[in-house]
Order: sequence, then structure tokens, then C-alpha cells
Amino acid sequence: MSTPEVPQITPAEQKRLQQIFAYGNQQMARAGYQTANEMFVQCVVGDPGNILYFKTFLGNLKKIYPERKKKGMLSFIGGKKTSVMSKKPEQVFKSAVESIAANPWESAPFLAAGGACEERGYHNAAVEYYRAAVDAEPFDMEANRVCALALRGLADYDGAIGCVNRILKSKPDDQAMRKLRNDLTVEKTIHKSKLATGDSNQVRNAGSGGSNPLVPEDEDVMGRTLTYVEQVERHIKKNPKDLANYIELAQYYYQQNNYADAEQYFAKAAEVSGNSPDMQERLLDVQKQRLHKTVVALKEEYESTADAARQAEIKPEFEQTKAEYETKNIELAQFRIQHHPGHAGYHFEYGVLLQKQRKVKEAIGEFQAAKADLTKKPECMMALGQCFQMIKQDKLAMTHYQEAIELLPDGDSRKKTLYLAAKLAFSLKDYETAEKYGMKLAEIDFAYKDLGDLLDKIAALRDN
Repeated sequence: MSTPEVPQITPAEQKRLQQIFAYGNQQMARAGYQTANEMFVQCVVGDPGNILYFKTFLGNLKKIYPERKKKGMLSFIGGKKTSVMSKKPEQVFKSAVESIAANPWESAPFLAAGGACEERGYHNAAVEYYRAAVDAEPFDMEANRVCALALRGLADYDGAIGCVNRILKSKPDDQAMRKLRNDLTVEKTIHKSKLATGDSNQVRNAGSGGSNPLVPEDEDVMGRTLTYVEQVERHIKKNPKDLANYIELAQYYYQQNNYADAEQYFAKAAEVSGNSPDMQERLLDVQKQRLHKTVVALKEEYESTADAARQAEIKPEFEQTKAEYETKNIELAQFRIQHHPGHAGYHFEYGVLLQKQRKVKEAIGEFQAAKADLTKKPECMMALGQCFQMIKQDKLAMTHYQEAIELLPDGDSRKKTLYLAAKLAFSLKDYETAEKYGMKLAEIDFAYKDLGDLLDKIAALRDN
């Protein structure tokens, strides 16, 4: 097959999307799935041929919508089909991606996005959308039909036959599908035979373009379809100065929680970029993630083994790795503050780390810097209350708890702040305030920690 001509994005736009993608990954790692979703939508729409963007986007969506949603009156195929059909491919693609972002459990938007990719020349990406359409609705006949034909074009005969079999399970008398299954079975046999004799490429790709027409971009010399990683590694060998390829593989491994390999490619990306701040930050982040993964694994092994000798071996390794992790965490936080001084979230994260180390006055400074961002202010007020309480500034602590309670939405942070305020008021012998916040918490979660005992103590003291 010849490599199709596809629309190219500018280096500046590519860099912008990579930055957005990196931020989205950071948010996803912190369970900020909604924010990550907004970032990944921009990436997917901006670079439709980037399969890593799409797979990461879809993986994040499954965190937001782990269960299948029911189709409604405004589903993509029911509510948007007429208007979408009249749009240009790029408009169709954008509308489809937005529909996927709202519900990844319907096949129609994936099919529309795949069709738009086909029209624009992003054929490999189109196949991924068709696969996702089948994953979303495994027995949707149109999704399976389209996916079967696409997989047939890639010589993925087993995958194509699987799609046809699902159709025949619903429509066993579909003669067209029966014929297609027979054809696919024959083609699969012929393809295996060609592979065995070494002439599959000549048959499939005679006359194709490129420097070596017998070896397509997505296949090896034996006609085997290269894996995603192998394709990117081939691009790296062809152009070792292209930063985007190193980032692509690094992010791929990062999403697989394979932080060791991700670190290897981020280190190379940092080298190729001339140690740009962005690449240094990503390298620090993946190093932190690798150390954290090791700490968790060592802790789990220590707790699960009954072998005292093995525990004795694990303990010093765990303590050393934990110390390295904490140091790396601080290093990354300081780097981010230095290079993103206006980023409230980074000030807040650094404040939390300082607070854990009982560097309370330094933590107060970071939380006060972060609270300028109204979205971070509620959490900052709670954290500041804790800090002031740690240095025995109880009145300041109570003032900040009270403001946090007014700002925080219902949830764990608000429950925690109500509890802290009630406990502090009790210790100050302000039983009326303690009861007020204790009762507010009781209305939400009476079983919270020792709240019941605290309310009993407050009542007994008030009665006296």
C-alpha cells in the first residue's frame, strides 16, 4: 500500500498540542478526569492522525464513564445525523469527537469519526475508531461490517472474521456476510502461504510508492504488520532528531505504567530538545512515578510475605526508595514553581509537600499564593487552617476553616473541614460553635470518624 498524503500540522501547532497533552496526562494522573478530557479533546481534534492522543482520550473517558449509558433522544445517531451529514470532514470529525467525549458507549460517533479520518487520509487512525465502535457496541452490525472491511485491508483476517461472526450471530442467514467470511478464510490461507514463501509484499504492494515500494511503512520485509511501538521506533531510526517521536513513545509507555521505558525515551527527548524546561519537567515527573511504583510494590511485598528474612531485605530497600521518591517529589515541585510561577495548582501541591514535612511557615506562603486562583481557594483555606493550627494560631485557624466551609462544595473536603472546625472549637471550649459544625457534619455523615462521641461530649459539657 502507498503512504497516503494527509494534512500536516505545523511544528508550532504540534508543540502546542504536546503541551496540552502533557497537562492532560498530569490531570489524569491526579484523577482530574474531567479536566483531562477537555485537554484530550483538543489534542484529538487538533491532530486526528495521532493514535496515541485518541487512545489516551478513550482510556481517560472510561474512567469518567465506566459503565454503559443508555441511549437517549439526543444520542449522536438520532439527534445529529442530519446536520452532520452536510458538514465537511473536519466538522464531522469534531462533532463526533465531542459526542464521544459525552458518551463513549455508542458506536455511531466512532463510525462517523473513522469515516471522516478516511476522507482526510488518516487511514490508520480510522481503523482505531472502527475498532472502538465495535468495543462500544459489540453487536452493532454496521460497526462490525465497517470494521471487518478495514481490518481486511490490514490483512488482520482473524479480527475481520471475528467481526463477521458477530454479525452472523444476530443474522445467521445474511448471505453477504457468509460469503465475506468464506472470502476472508481463503485470503487468510493465501496470505499465510505467501508469508511462508516470502513473496507476500510483492503480491500486495507491487507498484507502491516510496524509497522501497516492497516494504510499506507499517510492515516489515516479511509482510508482518508492525506493532505501534515498532512503527514509531522505525520513525526514530529514520529521523533521530525528530523530538515528536521520542515524546510519542514516552507517553505511550507512561500510559501503560511502564515508567522505566518511559523514562528512557523522555531522557532522550530531553537530550534532543537541548534540555528544554518542558522535557526536563516530564523527565522529573516520570522519575517520580517510577519511584512511587517501586515504593508501592515493595510495601505490598513486605506486607504479603511471611518470610522474616525476606522482610529484613525489603525494609532497607523500601526506606531508601521512599526517601528517593520524597526527594524527587520535592525536586519536581520546586522545578514547576520555578518555571510556572503563576500556576496555582503547583503552588498548592508544593504547599502540601511542605506541610507533610512540617515546614509550616513555608507551606503557608505556598497556600497563600495558590488561593489567588478562585478554583483552588476553598482547598487552600482548609489547608491554611490546618497550618495555622499546627503553629498554635487557633483563631486564625478557625477563621480559615469557617471560610473554607462556606466555599467548599459537598464532599470529602467539606466533611473534613467541618470535623476540624468542630474539634478545634471544642478544644477552645466554644461548645456552641463546636456543636454547630458537628451537627452540620452529622446531617451529611453521622458515622464520620468519632463524630458521635464528640457530639455526646459537647452535649454533656453544654448541659453542665
